[in-house]
Amino acid sequence: MRRKIVIIALILMVTLAVGGFANMYGVGAAFSLDALGGLPSSAMLSLKVPQLPIMWGVGAQLGGGTFNLAVTADWWLFQQNLVSFIGLYVGPGLYISLPSNFEIGGRIPIGLNAYPLDFLEIFAELAVAHPFWTEGGLTIPSLRLQAAFGFRFWFDM
Repeated sequence: MRRKIVIIALILMVTLAVGGFANMYGVGAAFSLDALGGLPSSAMLSLKVPQLPIMWGVGAQLGGGTFNLAVTADWWLFQQNLVSFIGLYVGPGLYISLPSNFEIGGRIPIGLNAYPLDFLEIFAELAVAHPFWTEGGLTIPSLRLQAAFGFRFWFDM
């Protein structure tokens, strides 16, 4: 239990430290849609600093003597406002999952996001993923889906 608290505290400190270098940042959570393929971790901390073109996701699995870590890094290359407060984003990304179920791969997330309030973003995304390297070695071709939904709060610093 203490290990979980320490890891959560470290993640929050890193989040706040990264946000300290920006005027505005977003922090929230992404949850896996396992029926469509899921994320490398079932729940991830989501972080976006507007000055950087990367949307970060960090997830950890603790318990039963196991520790697994997953990280996603997506670049929203294309963003478009569709109607009113609803937008679309698409872009290339990378992911890593370790040590159990070790994978390094690429992904292309396609998502819809909505801003019902100025400070609240709600999103859903589907990503085509391709693991490049797994525990078994090089895996080409091997396509799969990763899907998630979540929210982010945006803060001014």
